[in-house]
Amino acid sequence: MNTDLQKISHERDIEVGAVKIYVNSASICILSIYRAPSGNFALFLDKLEVILNLLHRNNIQLIICGDLNINYLVENNKKTLLDSLLASYNLTSTVYFPTRIQNNSATAIDNIFIDTSKFDNYGILAIINGLSDHDA
Repeated sequence: MNTDLQKISHERDIEVGAVKIYVNSASICILSIYRAPSGNFALFLDKLEVILNLLHRNNIQLIICGDLNINYLVENNKKTLLDSLLASYNLTSTVYFPTRIQNNSATAIDNIFIDTSKFDNYGILAIINGLSDHDA
């Protein structure tokens, strides 16, 4: 199934690309998302839901990753709203360590969301690459 996500993307609110790969007998769709801190969060959620409705299938394993600019180290309204939407697709956050450390602040604004019932053996590690102000 080919889906043109460029038509759904909206600069600063949700910029998204995807790739579908086949590993053994599994179909995996990896979405990469960027949301600017100043973007319209309600529009981000609406468009993400449209994307998830287009791509979610029982025979496809979804992985969402990217810089969402939502700090997962603290409880906040944006985190709660995003988690609620993703939970309806059985997707769960996996990053609980700082991904951006700057001056006196540390945030987890980059994340990976997976269906832990399909990916039951996984590990997430921070990689300090020195190429960006975010760790990989």
